[in-house]
Amino acid sequence: MASDAPLLETATLISREQVAPGFWCLGFRSPRIARAAGSASYVAVDVPGVFSVRLPLGIWTTRDDEFSLLFREWGDRTRRLARLSVGSGVSCIGPLGNHFSIPVKGSTALIAAGGIGIVPFWLLTRELRAAGVNVRAIVGARTKAHLNGVAQLREAGADVTVCTDDGSEGDKAMVLDLVKRVHAANVIYGCGPLGMLRALCAHASENRIQCEISMEETFGCSMGTCWGCVVPVRRGSQQGSGYPPSPRDSRTYDFARVCVDGTVFPASDVLWLEAYA
Repeated sequence: MASDAPLLETATLISREQVAPGFWCLGFRSPRIARAAGSASYVAVDVPGVFSVRLPLGIWTTRDDEFSLLFREWGDRTRRLARLSVGSGVSCIGPLGNHFSIPVKGSTALIAAGGIGIVPFWLLTRELRAAGVNVRAIVGARTKAHLNGVAQLREAGADVTVCTDDGSEGDKAMVLDLVKRVHAANVIYGCGPLGMLRALCAHASENRIQCEISMEETFGCSMGTCWGCVVPVRRGSQQGSGYPPSPRDSRTYDFARVCVDGTVFPASDVLWLEAYA
């Protein structure tokens, strides 16, 4: 389900916390965006300072008129955002993107989150629990220092298992290693590094499990106009462009824009072409 028409609102920064080295959680007061957000929603942030395109960041938590952003500091825009003073006003467009689908009451959902890929899953867990769905989550990261949001996910109602590549917290394993040990899931939801998502989709296909993934690409406009964030999908996908191939076009696949056609896609629709992956 896609979000309604996005809103343009000046959000007020109300809290700022460095939750781990290089990771930040910023809280904003923005009544209309906070109340309209759903699982996998994101905002396009106009970071104050020198001109740059808007920064797309997933919404982590919401409460009444407030929402939070959990992100890793990885470039100029995120560095500037992380250093804003509490009380600053920030122009945001959102909530953008579509949402995860919710299975029937009594189902068991399995969340697979790699690193900062945990971001879409607080809201999803809340929605799943409200629908009477059992929620298990596997959260992985390179090290203990890179794990974020686990306590909040548990508070939202998920049964969380943690793993790290080096064994510094939880099991010494990859997320997919633990996913393969779970046999009772009716649906899998994934977000994380591209390699993890590709392997997760393959696992779901082999075991005939419904699977949806939230993808990340480099966004230019966040509005679907620049076509800078396309991913290959099977031809006929509801999220593909639908453009008929030209007479000389022999491709058997279509393209979808992650920013407006996603960020959530059925695993069965995503094509992991070598040129892309």
